[in-house]
Amino acid sequence: MADLKPTFHHLNNSQSQRLLWLLEELEIPYTLKLHEREPSGPNKQRAPAELKQVHVLGKAPVLETGDGRVIIESLAIARYLIDTYDTAGKFKGDGQSNDWLRDEELCNVAAASLGPLMNIELIFGVLLTVLPFFIKPLFNVAYKQLHKGYTGAELKLYFQYLNDQLGEQDYFMGTSPGRADFIMKWPVDNCVKHGFVNIKDYPAMEKWYARVEQRPGWKKSLERGNGYSLEIKI
Repeated sequence: MADLKPTFHHLNNSQSQRLLWLLEELEIPYTLKLHEREPSGPNKQRAPAELKQVHVLGKAPVLETGDGRVIIESLAIARYLIDTYDTAGKFKGDGQSNDWLRDEELCNVAAASLGPLMNIELIFGVLLTVLPFFIKPLFNVAYKQLHKGYTGAELKLYFQYLNDQLGEQDYFMGTSPGRADFIMKWPVDNCVKHGFVNIKDYPAMEKWYARVEQRPGWKKSLERGNGYSLEIKI
């Protein structure tokens, strides 16, 4: 199966950027299909209708494997790509505690714990942008209370946990990034760039974040993609 050439459907300004990074790190031949968010209309900033021709849900990322399978969801795509194309085991962890179980645990922290907290913060950010001016002050008070009492405290808890998990390691899976590192990039990007957390409070995470952004594979993914802005647009 490693000789199959996959087709990757990528949406600008989205979480599929982390999988484009993985594809560049794997250094395999693949076909890249770029899709743009709708610029206007009732579906403004949503995925374009053309993606429904690839998969009924019409969302990105989507990977066509080359043998008739269509894979959705970032965790599943990343698992398939690494299991299929990482024949040298570079991105599967460097042994001992950096094994499949650690990878699975940290991927779920990113997707099922950080992700929902990040989305709550993003939704409130969108609402604060669109609400009438006379409602915004009250809503802003409610948001600050929510952030102080719940989302902010939970994000700090998880970032401290991730900071401790990194310890002296370069990446979550050891000396090279693993699936957990690729999956972690999206929620951490949003939390850092929107100021939900202060990355400087977590030295190991700050070093990890800078290290990832200096990787040639990450830089190449930004060049090959069609934009990666996390600015809230409506």
